[in-house]
Amino acid sequence: MDTKGGRYSVRVNGQRFSGRGKATVKPAAAIPKADPNRDGTAYRTVEAKLPMISLSFDRGDKASAIKWDETMLLRNVDVTFVEDDAGYTHYFTAGSWVGEPDIDTDTGEVTGMSVASDQYRMA
Repeated sequence: MDTKGGRYSVRVNGQRFSGRGKATVKPAAAIPKADPNRDGTAYRTVEAKLPMISLSFDRGDKASAIKWDETMLLRNVDVTFVEDDAGYTHYFTAGSWVGEPDIDTDTGEVTGMSVASDQYRMA
């Protein structure tokens, strides 16, 4: 059976965090676009982009929570995202945080953050 979705785990700089909502992986390093010339013939352009993962995870306890200050946000980050049931592992090495952290104080869920990296690979 071909398994989709399911459980996943997240490691940020080697520290494990519990996933909450869905994560979205954008593995492509380029975006192709096709448009028409004035005579109806087509042309294509390609825009470079960084592979990215958007995450939703539990902030953890006080001792293990990420300190969302500018020093941490500007530092390189390594993210390992494991799709436990589907069997895929995604590595975003020496990446950059993108976005603004949004911490839900009722549930401890962190949203609004992505990691982009030019050193993405999937195993």
